[in-house]
Amino acid sequence: MQSSVYNYDRFNYWEIYTEELPSRGIFYKKDARIRVRTMSVLEVKFLATYMEATATRICNEILNKCTILENLTLDELLLPDRDYIIFWIRLNTFNTSNGFTITIPHCSTCKAEIVENLSLTQFKHKYLDNGFEPNVYLPDLQMEIPIRIPTYNDSIYNVENELEDVALHLDTDNTFEEKTKFVSMLSALDYVYLKEHIEKNNCGIIDEVPIYCPDCGTEHIVKVHINDLNIFTHFELRDILEKITQIAKYSNLTITNEWSWVEVELEMQIINNMIQEENEANKKQLQNVSSRMPTGATSTSTPKMPSLPSMPHM
Repeated sequence: MQSSVYNYDRFNYWEIYTEELPSRGIFYKKDARIRVRTMSVLEVKFLATYMEATATRICNEILNKCTILENLTLDELLLPDRDYIIFWIRLNTFNTSNGFTITIPHCSTCKAEIVENLSLTQFKHKYLDNGFEPNVYLPDLQMEIPIRIPTYNDSIYNVENELEDVALHLDTDNTFEEKTKFVSMLSALDYVYLKEHIEKNNCGIIDEVPIYCPDCGTEHIVKVHINDLNIFTHFELRDILEKITQIAKYSNLTITNEWSWVEVELEMQIINNMIQEENEANKKQLQNVSSRMPTGATSTSTPKMPSLPSMPHM
């Protein structure tokens, strides 16, 4: 039985239709539903423990906390769809510092340095619009090998190179280590056939992004591999509490752990705008006062008060 808090909280969820997923939902039940919300203050605090050793565990925990799945389990969720949902959470939770800073030391044409702030909105996705072919024929081995799209449970594997990535797509009962060894022993021709077939039948975030030189306009294709290690930023708990304290000081709002972090950032922007407007208004008022002062008077002069009538003694 779901708690009343959970039922109230579900109003903060957006629905991601299965047709929007990289897999187009072709492997899920027709009545499968996915609803997602942005991160709360408590979950952003959780990012204070975000580091290489904990990255995947934190990503899976955030995914579990921020999603409601119906007629679909996490075990059934394909890995590219998992990454897409985490990408959605990251993109919609943070209004500021939402992307990557890319530096190209020398433009290939004008040799100028290129520094580009790459927003997450600039990344595109590849979809399974042409279906999925589960088998590939390897000519040297003269046999068919079944392949699959990795699932949520495969996120535990630390894939460090192309060889391991190919092994993760093999649809056999062997261990990940056995699959990796099998791929490493393939002939060059069979490996190329297998890799090209996997790429043709794969989906997910496209890690190649065009960047243009601001001086000469030359296009540079940069490869940015988004994964559990870099999708989120490590937050210092002190910085989070400082922002919450500033909001409480200027607005008398009490920020609890259940607050959406989007609202916290928006409140901070509103307060900063109000402070800026007040400072500008005070500056303008001081300028008006100075312009009315008699010649020779200074802003530090004390105005002469008119004499008051004497009060009778009792």
